[in-house]
Amino acid sequence: MFDVAQSLDGALSAAAGRLGGAAAGTSRAATPYGSARSDAPMASVAQNALFTEALLNAIHARLAEIKVVAHG
Repeated sequence: MFDVAQSLDGALSAAAGRLGGAAAGTSRAATPYGSARSDAPMASVAQNALFTEALLNAIHARLAEIKVVAHG
C-alpha cells in the first residue's frame, strides 16, 4: 500500500532514459552527427522533461497522502 516507488519505478527509469537520449540528441543537433534541425530534439527534451515532472508530482502527491494518513 505504501510502496510508491515500485509502482512508478519502471516509468521513472524509462523517463530518465528518454530524457538522456533527448539531451544527447540536442547536443548533437548542430553538428555533422545530428539533425540539421535543432527544434525537433529540443522539443523532445521539453516533452520528456514535462513527462518526468508529471511523474515526480504524482509521487509527491502520493507521499503527501501517506503523510496525512500516517499522522492521523
